[in-house]
Amino acid sequence: MDIMKYLTDYFWMTIVVMIFIISIVSIVLGIVLEMFKVTIKARQKRHELRIEELRLQVQLEKQKKENRAGSAAANVPLPKESSWAEQSQTGYEMGYQQQG
Repeated sequence: MDIMKYLTDYFWMTIVVMIFIISIVSIVLGIVLEMFKVTIKARQKRHELRIEELRLQVQLEKQKKENRAGSAAANVPLPKESSWAEQSQTGYEMGYQQQG
């Protein structure tokens, strides 16, 4: 009878210790997993920012090349835009000519 008492006492003690160990291990593994997730997200964000930076650099280089090619065309004089007063005078003259 005495042996049964010891077995049951130690059995429950073993179960309590095992539950305690399992809960501690679960908490530690949860923290490690969360750190891993944060590290992965930070790395992914850095990669996305680097890709965006490279894309913008390529776009800037493309614009610079277009501006160099466009600068030759910029030397050609553009037609002068008339002012508001000249535009209204032109419309008046055209209307006068049509009536006459």
